[in-house]
Amino acid sequence: MRRRIVYLILAFINYIIYFCKIQNDKITFISYKSEKLEKDFKLISKKLENDNKYKLVYILTKYQNTTIGNIKYLFNCIKQVYHINTSKVVILDYNNFVVSHFKKEGVKVLQIWHASGAIKKFGNDIKREYPIKNYDYVISAGNHWREIYSNAFNVSKDNVLPLGIPRTDSLFSTNKLDKYKKKTLEKYPEIKGKKVILYAPTFRGDPINDVKYQPINLKYIKDRLGDGYVLIYKLHPWLNTVNITDDENIINGNNDGIRKLFSVTNYLICDYSAVIFDFSILEKPMIFYTPDLDEYKKDRGMYEEYEEIMPGPICKTEEEIVDIIKNNKFPIDKIKAFKDKHFDYKDGKSAQRVSEFIKNLIWEKESVKLIWKNSLIFHRIA
Repeated sequence: MRRRIVYLILAFINYIIYFCKIQNDKITFISYKSEKLEKDFKLISKKLENDNKYKLVYILTKYQNTTIGNIKYLFNCIKQVYHINTSKVVILDYNNFVVSHFKKEGVKVLQIWHASGAIKKFGNDIKREYPIKNYDYVISAGNHWREIYSNAFNVSKDNVLPLGIPRTDSLFSTNKLDKYKKKTLEKYPEIKGKKVILYAPTFRGDPINDVKYQPINLKYIKDRLGDGYVLIYKLHPWLNTVNITDDENIINGNNDGIRKLFSVTNYLICDYSAVIFDFSILEKPMIFYTPDLDEYKKDRGMYEEYEEIMPGPICKTEEEIVDIIKNNKFPIDKIKAFKDKHFDYKDGKSAQRVSEFIKNLIWEKESVKLIWKNSLIFHRIA
């Protein structure tokens, strides 16, 4: 019922602004996960700002499932209806109700997903409140993702563009990683000279109504490994207010950037989170803590056989994690193969490629865009 009311209100607004013209130099960024410009949006925006040719609009909010939060979301959607349908290009990092229902012909929508890949099923491959549609292009890390993204976002395979993920550019830069490491060590001087273990899991349940996390005894792991190790945890953004341990010697990294934490990390403990794709760029050891693996497979579904593709040991208990780390049981060659499988580009220039494609959407004719796009893709395949 709530979604129906929102739809009717937005349909009325859409009718009012229908005859507003598309502004050929206007690019709108939309996210409901942050109130500030960050990650891919920030990197792409900087590239576009340098040309000083575009009208850039930012509709950024952090959705909260409360009465006030839903009222704010409604007004945000009203704002979106106008800006989406008067923009030449709309850039998203999450799914979007307005685009899927009210996008005008002539508006080009580019989805820059907030993850570099996917283990668990998502988008149109899972049960949703509304089907995703009306996207024109999706950016991916490599050709491996073309079929998966095509189905999940309801776009042609030819329009899944393996241009690379802008926010991973820093992970391919030694200088940037050194700067991240210096800043992180300044913030946490207690980790100097120690081996750092980062625990970075995804959420469980419904992200809007019933978000949960998988319990883990980090204190046990720390105590068993001894003083030569330090533990940091960073939960999924849906869980960033959760404190999973009272041990003052275990660092809560929920407010730290994941790439800054990567720069000091020796071992990553993860599960089904897409952060493993980004971390694989560094070719460092990974452990997969999945005591709920069978249940998760059944409830959420996965794109590939989990046990076959994970580039590291799969553990069901904290004791197994300790044993793996103590005995250094890591297949580094498998991590490199995992990285090479999922990333076509390793040059740290993805933000440049994506911004150039956006400029082509703004200025070039459709035939020229197609030639440009295909030549780039075929170049990568070759």
